[in-house]
Amino acid sequence: MRLRILTLFLCLAILGACRAARADSAEFSGFAYFRADVTVRQDASLDVTEEMVVNHASSFYKYGFIRNLPISSVDRWDSRYAGEYKADNGVRVNILEVTEDGKPAKYDQGRGYGYAQLMIGENKIRLDSGEHRFTIHYTVDYAMDPGADRDTLYWNAIGHERNAPVAEAILAIHLPAGVPEGSVEAEPRVAGRGVSFPRRPETTLGRMEDSSGAIVYRATNVAPRQSLSLVVTWPAGYIHASKFGFSRREQWMFIAPTLVFLFYLIAWLRIGPEPKPGPVVARYDPPDGFSAAAVRYISAGTTDGRSFAAVIAQLAVRGCIRVEPLNGKYKLSRLMSDRATEMALASEERCILSLLFEDGPVIELNPALEQRNTAQNSRYVFHIHQELNKNMRMQYFTRHAGIIVLGVLATFLVALVLGATARGRDTSGSIFLTVWILFCGLTIGLLIELSLVNSWKTVVRTRSGWVKLIPGTAGMAVFMGMIGFILVKLASGISLSFSLSLLTLLLINLGWGPQLKRKTPLGREISDQIAGFRLFLEKVEQDQWDRVGLAERGSRDLDRYLPYAIALEVKEAWGDHLAQTFFATTVVAE
Repeated sequence: MRLRILTLFLCLAILGACRAARADSAEFSGFAYFRADVTVRQDASLDVTEEMVVNHASSFYKYGFIRNLPISSVDRWDSRYAGEYKADNGVRVNILEVTEDGKPAKYDQGRGYGYAQLMIGENKIRLDSGEHRFTIHYTVDYAMDPGADRDTLYWNAIGHERNAPVAEAILAIHLPAGVPEGSVEAEPRVAGRGVSFPRRPETTLGRMEDSSGAIVYRATNVAPRQSLSLVVTWPAGYIHASKFGFSRREQWMFIAPTLVFLFYLIAWLRIGPEPKPGPVVARYDPPDGFSAAAVRYISAGTTDGRSFAAVIAQLAVRGCIRVEPLNGKYKLSRLMSDRATEMALASEERCILSLLFEDGPVIELNPALEQRNTAQNSRYVFHIHQELNKNMRMQYFTRHAGIIVLGVLATFLVALVLGATARGRDTSGSIFLTVWILFCGLTIGLLIELSLVNSWKTVVRTRSGWVKLIPGTAGMAVFMGMIGFILVKLASGISLSFSLSLLTLLLINLGWGPQLKRKTPLGREISDQIAGFRLFLEKVEQDQWDRVGLAERGSRDLDRYLPYAIALEVKEAWGDHLAQTFFATTVVAE
């Protein structure tokens, strides 16, 4: 009987103590309980689960509950483990789940400087004075410090950005499987950042036993602006970070470029190779019915400033115009020619003849790199291309434009999906910048492929005219620099994987486009004839042309092969000078 009575009193005492403890906990203002479980994954990322019990939250959080994740340089302040201070230390998080009182909770994550801030619940609505339990589950990338000999994890569990005290804080670190227990070193600390907010006498810190093998430390009476941090090191070889700096959750972004590349590869395989070139046999005349501009259109696949120069030379040969060099410019005068002569001209030559003298019988062609000159000269090239394309499209070569259009549309579609689903420190404007980069990058890249590369090839071959290309090259370089700058910003604000995916999409489209162009059997046959005619011009006519000066060539009758020599890039003083003039002030059309 005495034993039963003693047991009853003991139970009542324990029950009373528990009720008192609960009452004390309920009366405590701040974090009554905080626990962070940090699991180190083999890919060097972290899996973090935080459990918090908050009492009288409205005393500290006037606009809803705010959790500042301990990932900024303010919380990772110890340079021995986290490096020197940076506005963006590169640490990235991915929120997986947030609950409040056991139910899924609404949340918003900050951007830029406030990226670490997690606003839980309805914005600008205070929590009541009761007890609230929050759980946050997220992953962390780039917080580890893999070393050559030992790997290091520095984690500042509660973070300093709070004004609420913490009655009990627990930090548990779960290491990868296989790490020997005796090789692990742990350095706990509970206090404020640096020497500010030092540890108070009533604050306790001690290690707890854990059956799972985790490294667990517990602190009590943690003051505001103080935190429980832990540095853990262990032998290298148990985690394997990506050599290219990509996290596992970002690698899926490269699926989009891979799919676009496979689309082009399959299309390229289905198209098959173009007919092989035949033997080159010298011939003394150009292919029947082909003008100088048409010969260039088929042989080089382009319409450019050299095509324009060849048309002008052809008009001079036919007696329709007179060309006179004049202080770096060209004076063109309309000559009286009969109707039969003009009807014998190719369609693009008749078109340019009409355009040149629509305002009067004499004009000057100015190579100066001014907007008016560039626009006017580009207009001539555009009309030449339009006429050639209308008469020869699909007969001599195919570009498979439909496939390229589908590839570009697919590129924009997958890039928009990437932009819409982007997650990072600052995703503002990700969709707009994605579209801008692709549009400008494809446009500038196309101009470089079709115009600038060919122009510099001519400059290298002739060893002259490079001064005229500097402004255009500089302008394109500025645009490419802007694209590179924005890609760097996207890499910082979102991720390196996102930025590289966009760059890869650009390069895939620009690289595959020219590879889909094919000559038809008829185009191959005409190309072989053009190659034979070019061989004749190089072997027979070049010496004669080289002996004729610029002024003499401009004032005498030009022989009928001169336009073709210009179009086929056979070295000739007058033609090279005129062609280089318009290379720098015209836009290639293909």
